[in-house]
Amino acid sequence: MNTQQFFRSFDNLQEEVKELKALQKRVLLLLENFRLISADKSSLQEDWISVKETCTLLSCSEVTLWKIRKDGTIPFTRIKRTIRFKRIDVVNYLNQKG
Repeated sequence: MNTQQFFRSFDNLQEEVKELKALQKRVLLLLENFRLISADKSSLQEDWISVKETCTLLSCSEVTLWKIRKDGTIPFTRIKRTIRFKRIDVVNYLNQKG
């Protein structure tokens, strides 16, 4: 194996590791969300979260969340000047998406 092939293989390996880390993060998030749902469904249904918290759960930017919100995919409410999402709606969206 020459140097160029080695570096190409190394780059491929790095990409695979990044993909595995992203998958691991998503699985852990889904497991945590499942734990939250099964622990207490009633309190989860009324748990309102901010745009930043929603972006963290979805692993997306605020612009992407805005597009999702604009499509009507995830319901939201406006409390004065802030946008809030029900955690259960975000979890349901994740489960449908995955």
